[in-house]
Amino acid sequence: MKKASHMKKAFKVTLICLAVFIVVILLAIGFFFLLIEPNVNIFGFERLDLCKLTSYSRSVTLLDAYGNPIDDAVYFGNNNISVNIDTLPEHTLNAFIAIEDKRYYSHNGVDYKRMASAFMSNIKSGGFNQGASTITQQLIKNTHLSNEKTLRRKISEIRLARKLERVFDKRQILESYLNVLYFGSGIRGLGTASRVMFDKPASELTLAQSAALASIINNPAKYSPYNNIDNLNKRKQLVLKEMLNQKLITKAAYDSAIAEQLEFGKNRSNQFVTAAIKSACSALNCSEKTLFLRNYTIRTSYDPAISNAVRVALSNIGNDYNARVLIVENRTGGIACDETNGTKYINPKRSPASTIKPFTSYAVALESGLNPLTQIFDEPTVFGDYAPANYKGVYRGYLSMRDCLKYSSNIAAVKLMRQFGVEQSISVARNFGLNFEQSDNTLAVALGGMEKGVTLPEIANAYRTLANSGIYSDIGYVNSIKNADDVNVYNAVSTQKRAVGDDTAYLLTDMLITCAQSGTAKKLKYSGIIAAKTGTNGDENGNYDCYAVAYTPEYTIAVWFGANDKPISNSITGASCCDIIMRICRDADIDTSTPFTMPKSVAYFDVDYNELSQSHEVYLADPLLQQRYRVSTLLSKRHLPIRKDIDILDYYDEYMWE
Repeated sequence: MKKASHMKKAFKVTLICLAVFIVVILLAIGFFFLLIEPNVNIFGFERLDLCKLTSYSRSVTLLDAYGNPIDDAVYFGNNNISVNIDTLPEHTLNAFIAIEDKRYYSHNGVDYKRMASAFMSNIKSGGFNQGASTITQQLIKNTHLSNEKTLRRKISEIRLARKLERVFDKRQILESYLNVLYFGSGIRGLGTASRVMFDKPASELTLAQSAALASIINNPAKYSPYNNIDNLNKRKQLVLKEMLNQKLITKAAYDSAIAEQLEFGKNRSNQFVTAAIKSACSALNCSEKTLFLRNYTIRTSYDPAISNAVRVALSNIGNDYNARVLIVENRTGGIACDETNGTKYINPKRSPASTIKPFTSYAVALESGLNPLTQIFDEPTVFGDYAPANYKGVYRGYLSMRDCLKYSSNIAAVKLMRQFGVEQSISVARNFGLNFEQSDNTLAVALGGMEKGVTLPEIANAYRTLANSGIYSDIGYVNSIKNADDVNVYNAVSTQKRAVGDDTAYLLTDMLITCAQSGTAKKLKYSGIIAAKTGTNGDENGNYDCYAVAYTPEYTIAVWFGANDKPISNSITGASCCDIIMRICRDADIDTSTPFTMPKSVAYFDVDYNELSQSHEVYLADPLLQQRYRVSTLLSKRHLPIRKDIDILDYYDEYMWE
């Protein structure tokens, strides 16, 4: 019996030992396949995707109007500027290595010694204060994985990091890493960060600048150069200290970098670039990812001299409100400049305020037979349940249409829309490329009261149509696109259509020149021959939209200020936008000396000044009327007023038509 009992115990011990041995073997095999041999995937973990690691090298080259790369760079996924590791200073590379992964060149993707040290520190602190991810692991996390803190994600990170080290060499990994790093405020990649923050290519970064950028990536919000400069300076000193301790820099270089005072440039978005890439995707009906993968070259009308002048003009207005400047070549419709003061691409639909008046009120009036001297009584007026008011409650009595537009009379604009009907007025405005919702069917539309509003390119192109003698065509960022084999895959084609007669377009232009000389846009009166209109949308709390749109025969310039988190001060209006236009014309050397070409459909005629001043009616002057009672004015030949008290047949006599 005892012998049998001993045998049973021995058998149990053997089974237990065997089970333990099997478990150990299984754990060893599992550990091997999970962490040591990532080429075998039997557990469904994420797989290495080299395209995700090299997508930054898939470029889109943007060429300006002169065939040169915009900003001397090609643009990459999310509009990032790529860096080539061979062009970077060693101190830049060492700054990131010293603070993020000092054993980078000696491990195979995972620093187990650092992991063990971090594990013990976290146990002592009772939290997860220390991380141990290498540069390779960070690259994998940023390109393949989420930010969730789970064991599975960590194992995937380790597996993929080890596999990556077998595919890429250290410099390839480091280059990819630097090109995907996030620096906050929408800035991704070392090249973009260098351009935005220091206005220089990454190849020219100083030691101090490199240390600052290496500091930011640890926590872009905490070490933001725009919001937490003190934190950043402390972190920068730590980076430099680590570089010194690791003998990556000399004491002299350390002291010099500590003493260097860094100046961070304003965070400026690539508004034009973003718009051009969106337009290219639309033209080719492809995704942005596809656009970059195919290495397209995009030809644009971007003018670097004009854009630089715009940046200077916008540099002093701050970031309390949104600002955008769009400049279009009138002849081609190519957008030469699109700049903002913000950090993100913007193209909102907003109320156009008074900038819409030429299209909803005055164009329909001129097309229907009225003329710039037609008299309108400017007085407080209630239109059913709608009671608009003029700016600051100023009313001027009888005014010509020219002066109504010059003073931007709200009453006159609404009266004209009522006279010709909302439907017909909107129909004419649509000819200029302006879009309206079905609910935009009230007199308030005459003053910009719309459900959704318009974009700045839409209102700019409406004014460009006037500059082009009433002929409408599309505007755009992209002229042509070539593939990697230098073969054209897209050429911009714009269909033209007549919006209004060339007489209406020229008369409106002449009226808007008056507006720029002595009206709401009079800040441009010393800028030369330029037509302009302002617009301001606001209330007692402040302004929400401020505009100035101006054009010469060559360019249309549209400026918009828009409320951000709070209304803009009432002291800032559409007239304030004229200051930007004035500086742009001066600094970009835009020609404002060439007059607009007068079409044969208009001419100067004498009208009867007595009737104009007394009865407020426009009549052509009788041939026998004395010169002192005449006033010469520009009129459309197809809508000539008649002479007073004459037989209608006499109106068509040979004298008149000569």
